Amino acid sequence: MPPNQLLTIRNNYQRSKQELSQRFLQDLRATDFLEEHSDVVDRLICDVVSPYREKRTFGLFAIGGYGRRELYPGSDIDILLVYRTDGTQSAAEGILRNLIQDLWDTHLDLGHQVWSLEELKELDLNAWEFCLSLLDLRPILASDTMVEQVKEETSAFFRKNSRELANRIVELTLTRHRTFDGTIYQLEPDLKEAPGGLRDYLAATWLRNLYRAEGRYLPYEESKIEEAHHFIQQARIAVHLLSNRKQNRLTHALQEKVAPLLGYASGTASSDVESLMKEYFLNARIINGFCMSLVNAVWGDTDSQLVLEDLRELSSAEEVVQLFLHALEEGKSLSDFLRNAVVDSLPSLSATIRYPALKESLIQLFKPRQGLYRTLSEMYELGILELLFPEFASIKARVIRDFYHRYTVDEHSLLTIRNIEELEAGGKGIDGRFQVILRECDDAYLLTFALLLHDVGKSREGKHSERSARMAARALKRFRLDKGETDTILFLIRNHLAMSSVIQRRDLEEESVIKRFADLVGDTKKLRLLTLLTYADVKAVAPGTLNDWKKDLLWQLYVLTYRKLTLEFGDESISEQDISEKLLSELDPGLERDSFEQFLAGFPLRYLQNTPREEIYEHFRMASRLKGSRPVQTRLLKRRTHYDLCVVTPDRSRLFAAIAGLLSYFEMNILRGYGFSNQQGTILDFFQFADVRGVFRLNNSEKQRFLNLLEQAVLGEVDVDLLLQGKEKSIVFQRNTPGFEPSVYFEDDPAGRYTIVEIIAPDGIGLLYRISREISRKQCDIKLVLISTEGGRAVDVFYLSHDGVKLSAELRTKLRAEILQALAQEQAELI
Repeated sequence: MPPNQLLTIRNNYQRSKQELSQRFLQDLRATDFLEEHSDVVDRLICDVVSPYREKRTFGLFAIGGYGRRELYPGSDIDILLVYRTDGTQSAAEGILRNLIQDLWDTHLDLGHQVWSLEELKELDLNAWEFCLSLLDLRPILASDTMVEQVKEETSAFFRKNSRELANRIVELTLTRHRTFDGTIYQLEPDLKEAPGGLRDYLAATWLRNLYRAEGRYLPYEESKIEEAHHFIQQARIAVHLLSNRKQNRLTHALQEKVAPLLGYASGTASSDVESLMKEYFLNARIINGFCMSLVNAVWGDTDSQLVLEDLRELSSAEEVVQLFLHALEEGKSLSDFLRNAVVDSLPSLSATIRYPALKESLIQLFKPRQGLYRTLSEMYELGILELLFPEFASIKARVIRDFYHRYTVDEHSLLTIRNIEELEAGGKGIDGRFQVILRECDDAYLLTFALLLHDVGKSREGKHSERSARMAARALKRFRLDKGETDTILFLIRNHLAMSSVIQRRDLEEESVIKRFADLVGDTKKLRLLTLLTYADVKAVAPGTLNDWKKDLLWQLYVLTYRKLTLEFGDESISEQDISEKLLSELDPGLERDSFEQFLAGFPLRYLQNTPREEIYEHFRMASRLKGSRPVQTRLLKRRTHYDLCVVTPDRSRLFAAIAGLLSYFEMNILRGYGFSNQQGTILDFFQFADVRGVFRLNNSEKQRFLNLLEQAVLGEVDVDLLLQGKEKSIVFQRNTPGFEPSVYFEDDPAGRYTIVEIIAPDGIGLLYRISREISRKQCDIKLVLISTEGGRAVDVFYLSHDGVKLSAELRTKLRAEILQALAQEQAELI
């Protein structure tokens, strides 16, 4: 076809597509857009094919989404070309080569298959993805005879292989789900591939057609399924149009654009996005439920389903709870018949609820064991859980847009219970330390009650712990739990953030921190339950959130608090002099006693108490080598989960900031930092960091380069600002989550020795360096830094003093202003 004619065809297509897009942005009628877009492509293809039609040697068919007339703005256009292998085979092949070239010249995102009729007769499951696309075959240009022959061959193939194809669809579906951690609750969901996405709807439709499972129980009415499908179609069309490409992930940035486009524009940008995502999760649940009901029809294991054939109806809430308890004890889910019976009973159940009578059944139900998460999820899906706990219904599909919680609030709460269930079962990957704690609890049902209700206060904005406790108190009052049981559950809910706060923002080596936390907990029973709740809660935030580092810190806090509650730290009476004498008595003969005593003078008691003896001796050796033109000593040790870095040098300005900056330059995730100084002016700075990108592991020479640059940075021979400048502006290292206004908070420690400063800011390369640089400029001493990153949010806690005492009000004001100005400048540089 002449180039000018192809250009005209292409321009006509682009103009028609633009008109369709504008119309969709006004009326949001997804089905109309998809069908009309398919029709526009049909016309284009017919225009391109028309010069070749006189040959009558082939047929052209739409397959896949194009065949279903569900053509999205950025989707591939899949076609099948079929020709006869009679005497004109070579001529047909030549014609098709020219035709395909012309179609490519229209700049369509074309995917094509070329088969002969004879090859279709030999179609087998080795080409099973192509086989699936034929389920949606639609003729565009083909003779009646060709259409009849192709349909005859494909229909015969599907009749013969329907069971095997259904099995393949199920395998593909379950594999796809696993790549998304088996959950619909993705922070940035893939509208096509993720569980609850359009691929789930398609898989269910295919299975229903292949398996003829029309009589299956469906968890939702057909009209609800179609409404959910339409919503996700709308969202995907909008994402394609706004990104101007085949983009299926509903990213944070696109959520802010899609929300007003789909009609969520009544409040702030944040609340509009939360409304959009709540609607998405509700609809994704429906699509995923539809899909899994058909998956179970194909692969359903009847042995795993509870069947009570003599059951005719459920007449009371007690009977329903007992039914689920029976299923849990048998390790089974409900059969379709029983699920239908539960749904049929719902309208009359509320009038039959006698809360006190349900107490013992619920206590039995909530005891941690294998299958509890599945049972509670099934109760929730069928409407029973929210009937018993309307407080839980208030967080249904509730989205909190904080960029580190992966799941909706209700699913997060249920996942915390699954984490306890998995801990109880044990097995690969389970931390045995926390399993021991769980097995020491004879009242673990209190824990699962608390986990179910610990976040119900998130139904509204603002701090939620106390609100969750008030709402939980109403629920527990209805069931008339004993006062001691109620008090324990409410204590856990009110304080469910306490341990996370301590391990992320306080120094566990500071005795007063452990004492205050022990005073809060009060007894070992509550300590065990609160530790387990924290373990389950943090782990349910997102995959990988409860890493080895956090588990070790949580365990350390548990052990130290347990000792405080039971032994009262029997070694507290040991004096500094006693510790020094013990160290001196075992001093290496090659080390000078007097010099060692001078080295210790001025270090805090906690350094002597919490540092292994051999490490203290090594620090002394490093300090003894601080002579000559290069007075700096470094030591880098690889631990199980992180690296330990020690830097020994005479006191100098901005030392901590320089080390932090260099670690950022090498892309290390700083976990903790602290420093001590003695009366001689010798500084010991310690950093613990994780090499999350494998920089040292993958390139051993980088470790030596780091140590060389570290020495130069400490001595002021390298400008850390210049090192970081290029990396901070690089697209590779810029954060991909929306920013927010940083905040700075001050708090004095109870003894008045230092001031605790908490800075919350968007995470980024060089953040800790930039903050510590401003602190050093104000001549504040950095005693300790605790670093925590939650999604795109960094929470850095500094223990500071100035001239040996806490910071004055005037200095606080100046320091806050300088830190915020430095962070604002960084934000501006990245824009």
